[in-house]
Amino acid sequence: MVHCDYTLIGLHRLTYLVAAIDLGSNSFHVTLVDTSETPYRVISRAGEKVQLAAGLDDQDYLTQEAMDRGLSCLRRLVSKLAEVAPHNRHVVATNTLRVAINSADFIVEAEAILGVPIQVLPGEEEASLIFCGVVGDVAKTHCEPLKKLVIDIGGGSTELIIGDHSPKRLQSFSMGCVAFREQFFPQRKITQSHIQNAVAAAQHTIAQVAPNYRNDGWQVCIGSSGTIKALVAIGALFEEGMPYLDLASMANIERQILAFDCLDNVSIEGLRPDRSEVLPAGYAILKGIMLSLNLNRIYFSTGALREGVLLRALQYQT
Repeated sequence: MVHCDYTLIGLHRLTYLVAAIDLGSNSFHVTLVDTSETPYRVISRAGEKVQLAAGLDDQDYLTQEAMDRGLSCLRRLVSKLAEVAPHNRHVVATNTLRVAINSADFIVEAEAILGVPIQVLPGEEEASLIFCGVVGDVAKTHCEPLKKLVIDIGGGSTELIIGDHSPKRLQSFSMGCVAFREQFFPQRKITQSHIQNAVAAAQHTIAQVAPNYRNDGWQVCIGSSGTIKALVAIGALFEEGMPYLDLASMANIERQILAFDCLDNVSIEGLRPDRSEVLPAGYAILKGIMLSLNLNRIYFSTGALREGVLLRALQYQT
């Protein structure tokens, strides 16, 4: 488990570029920062939708087509790393490369492109790094002193974490917006029953641990990453400068989703086009979690896995 000591991070000034590369189940991302400033300054962010999770077959083998999509993406993104020393390139992979039986075939080629090893994160370590990224992001908000429940919905997995300044309870679940799209929206059709089935599946997935998360004494719920970012952009609600979702805004989003009969047609104000086809599945997962944990309000943090990776890297170099 990763523990972040933010007091140590602020005491040191590093003089080189550092990059965090996240090989996610839905998208691949690169965040490049200048650590000569404290806190670090983000120089650039880049990402592409790859949907690696869509390439997992029934036996958890990753198709060659999906691997080719990922490798082609890395060949484009690697140019962002030209000025970054290899020891400052921190590459992590999440659920799809965690579960794919033939993930080594992809990793060997990907490492050759990136010039550095890829760390395939266990689910709990991914959850811990996400929490570190969120805590760093909300450090100067009203959420900072509170005990937090953090929710992160990715393409292939969902993480739930509780803690104050470090994670105390964490778990990773094998459900994500790409996987749920494939499973619960056949022929890419959007119907009320498809959404209800996906919501029920999300509730079932976390049913055994739900009482523990409901009764752990957390004071604020914070969401991170693409699905919740897309949903708060549609909801357009803010409190003390932080975007948030509540049950009323979620109900309004569901009505907007149901106005479309096909995933390929989803177009909602505030929604980026590259998120449209996975939004209904991601929405259903979050609604299932909210119903299971009796949640009414979820704030959004821009900090997540890549920010946690960067904080860990800086801590280890101090």
